[in-house]
Amino acid sequence: MCGWGEGSVFVGDALQGMLMLLMLIGVGFFAARRGLLDEGGEQFLSRLALRLSIPALLFVNTTTYVSREFLQSVGWLALLPLAGILLGYAIAQGAARLFRIKPEDRGVFVVMFALSNSIFIGLPVCLAIFGEVAMPYVVTVYPANTLVFWTLGNLGIARDGGKPAGRPREIIRRVFSPPLLGFLIGLPVAISGLALPSFLQTGLTHLGALTVPVSLLTTGAVLSRLGKDALRIGRAGIVALIGRMLIAPGLMLGLCLLAGAPALLTQVFTLVSAMPVMSQCVIMSRLHGANHRLASQMLTLSTLAGMAWIPLWVLALGGLGG
Repeated sequence: MCGWGEGSVFVGDALQGMLMLLMLIGVGFFAARRGLLDEGGEQFLSRLALRLSIPALLFVNTTTYVSREFLQSVGWLALLPLAGILLGYAIAQGAARLFRIKPEDRGVFVVMFALSNSIFIGLPVCLAIFGEVAMPYVVTVYPANTLVFWTLGNLGIARDGGKPAGRPREIIRRVFSPPLLGFLIGLPVAISGLALPSFLQTGLTHLGALTVPVSLLTTGAVLSRLGKDALRIGRAGIVALIGRMLIAPGLMLGLCLLAGAPALLTQVFTLVSAMPVMSQCVIMSRLHGANHRLASQMLTLSTLAGMAWIPLWVLALGGLGG
């Protein structure tokens, strides 16, 4: 385990993960430019992620990292991430109206503002800084992030794409999407301590591992079709970036301090809340016919900007360690 003082030395190593994400976005960009990944290919990859790889990923991560013992040890403080995300979600809704974000962009905007990339970037960054002791705390944020994205977030993005709420059966179908079912099935398995057969665990792990490259290749392909406007963002992007960099982690820090949470828990919860935009936002906006261009731009830009703001949050939170 690395201490907090030593952890700042490893920030550069943690950012290697962010460079990897940008590299895969670049591969998708040039694959589309070369005609290897057309819009039909994007649609196929998006469906592959939604119906197969993301459910497998959520199931595996839940059964691997969540346990009854840890939840009992943390107690009610495990609810802080959910409270912070819901509060950020409400603030994002207000910001969408205040800054007159287009109604057809508000679902994507709110998700980008309030929800972070807790596993793909948050986990390796926190492991590099705090060591293995941080893993259970990162995973405490993960179920809250997952639950809000695949319920409120998914419905909001679908509304952006012109899909009305519909009948109760249709609402239930959208809420209980394959990814959320993967998480909900994995949760009782994790809490019960049931050990899966190794072939099943390994197979699902490999399937879930497709999620990151599929999401990022799709992002790069979308950016390639935007041409010279690929990294130009309007008001929605600027406000969402401020939410990602400052407001969401600031809310989490404030809640942890008010609750008198331990220093390490506060540091990890806050840092995970400062991570870039979720890659699944690109997949779902593409599938729902929402503004997947904006989602792709913000995934890329928030990852680039995160190379500056994440080390700043690391330094700011250092004083909490005593």
